[in-house]
Amino acid sequence: ADEFCAFVRDAELVIHNAAFDVGFLNSELGLLGRDSIQQLCPSVLDTLRMARELRPGRKNSLDALCSEFGVDNSGRQLQGALLDAELLAEVY
Repeated sequence: ADEFCAFVRDAELVIHNAAFDVGFLNSELGLLGRDSIQQLCPSVLDTLRMARELRPGRKNSLDALCSEFGVDNSGRQLQGALLDAELLAEVY
């Protein structure tokens, strides 16, 4: 937890479906008596919300966005945090 908090402190986080991830992280951090993500980071950018605003009525999953913006996601068999982060970085 110390390493994670140090890593994200004062960073802008870019997360696809941030409400889910931030809720999960805050729950775990709270169990450890740590600061919330909002206290650690000045900004959390939700790319799902952004995609919904830019592409209303369309699919805005990470796979759909990869397809839309020509990002090769052929290595994505199952959801994995590291690969998803790399794909999201390319989409963003």
